[in-house]
Amino acid sequence: MSTKDEYVEKMKQRLDKWSAEMDVLEAKAHKSQKEAKVKYQEQLSTLHAMRQDGEKRLETLKAATEDSWEQLKAETENVWDAFKDSVHAFKAHFK
Repeated sequence: MSTKDEYVEKMKQRLDKWSAEMDVLEAKAHKSQKEAKVKYQEQLSTLHAMRQDGEKRLETLKAATEDSWEQLKAETENVWDAFKDSVHAFKAHFK
């Protein structure tokens, strides 16, 4: 089982990875055709909101007590899974 500090570090790494993936997707969006660009922008807005939620959850995890962080960890994993699924769907749709 991960300690709180290990998990917080793992989440920081995930957020960095999200940022890098989103940068690549945004670059593709800027190169796309006009109608596809609108769809890119809509989906990127959703991904940005999900990433911001991840950042908020990371801050909450940092401040959590040892007794409460396990529950927060489970909730954060759900957010991560939803974000990961959204990124995969986004990439598949705009290949």
